[in-house]
Amino acid sequence: MSPELALSVLLLGFAVLFSLGVPLAFSLLFASLSVIAADPDLDLVIMPLRLYSGLDSFLLVAIPGFMFAAFMMNRVGVTEDIVALSDLLVGRIKGGLAHINVVASMLMGGVSGSSTADVAGVGAILIPTMNKKGYDRGFSASLTAASSAIGSVIPPSILMVIYGATANVSVGALFIAGYVPGILVGLQQLILAYLYARRAGIGGEVQERSAREIGIILLKGFVPLSVMVIIIGGIVTGVMTATESAAVASVYVVVVGAAFYRNVTVPMILEVAAETARLTAVVMLCVATATLFGWLMSFYDILGVAGDLFQRFASDPLVFMGFATVLFLVLGTFMDPAPAMLIFVPVMAPIAIGIGVEPLQLGILVIMALAIGKITPPYGISLLLACTIAEIPLSRSLKWTLAFFGAFCALMVVLIVWSDVTLFLPRLMVPDMMGK
Repeated sequence: MSPELALSVLLLGFAVLFSLGVPLAFSLLFASLSVIAADPDLDLVIMPLRLYSGLDSFLLVAIPGFMFAAFMMNRVGVTEDIVALSDLLVGRIKGGLAHINVVASMLMGGVSGSSTADVAGVGAILIPTMNKKGYDRGFSASLTAASSAIGSVIPPSILMVIYGATANVSVGALFIAGYVPGILVGLQQLILAYLYARRAGIGGEVQERSAREIGIILLKGFVPLSVMVIIIGGIVTGVMTATESAAVASVYVVVVGAAFYRNVTVPMILEVAAETARLTAVVMLCVATATLFGWLMSFYDILGVAGDLFQRFASDPLVFMGFATVLFLVLGTFMDPAPAMLIFVPVMAPIAIGIGVEPLQLGILVIMALAIGKITPPYGISLLLACTIAEIPLSRSLKWTLAFFGAFCALMVVLIVWSDVTLFLPRLMVPDMMGK
């Protein structure tokens, strides 16, 4: 089969199946299977071999670990404590509930690494409360969805684990590189929330607390945040790998829930484990089928041709990073982040290194572009979940979603032009992990 015909079958097959509502993983699988079956030079045994090879990575074992820790923290009541701590820190500012929403998402992102877990946890608590306080429902849903994207940028991040495994980049260095961009995203959203509150005439959340109550809030807030210290501290000091830190975090959350919150039961652990297994299966199926799809593109040298085009028309580092950012912004609007990275990162990462782009810089831009894709229709899973909680149609949230999307894109332009914003922290803290 010629490369041109293979490309046509792969892309058209995927597009037709996906547009008919076939799940993403199966669209990739059936499109790939049709090419393998039609090419006499390929044997069907290639399919299970390549599917398995996509999953044969120790680093990917970190994904269920971080998922389990995130789900368990939601179950034991950590989310409520993080919201209370956020209230203590920023609740008195004009538009207090909106600021609490953003800060809670930043803290949850540093603990769970999952944007959907953030929306489900923080959104379920704050969106109904914001509605009662007079916030526009569209704004509440958009803010919750947009702030949840921080969970993919501030470590630990599941997307960083997948990118590290795909591009052969140090996950520990990615974790460190994500802090400054993640905090800047949060500050952006705090400014937008303040401007909205000022325009809508919404004040802060004034609540008098005794010194004892403040101490309890700080103590309860410190306990879940210690998970972040264990994860990042273990990786930076070299005591643990990303996969080992995910396992330690899972055990730590169970121990803290049993000893501190005293509400962990065996049935709860089994339920969370089952939920983790279901979602891990979804992610891993996408990883496996995207690996097969990407291998076929490599087998027919389609990726090589694409790489030549990149080198010809985007040989300047700034142009290349801009093109990569736009590409993944578009992919994120209709595609799950894992397949998007597994198909396109293997061809772009070597080119980036060849023209002088730091792999960490490219990784953060790719992750941010795909993270914001979770609030942009038609994929927009975080926005859909937030709108469901707010009990509004998706269209009602689009006005404010565009505002947050525009601010996010403006920040990515800043990161492209001034790479030191992303790279100075990993250069300072983990210089030995740079380029790995």
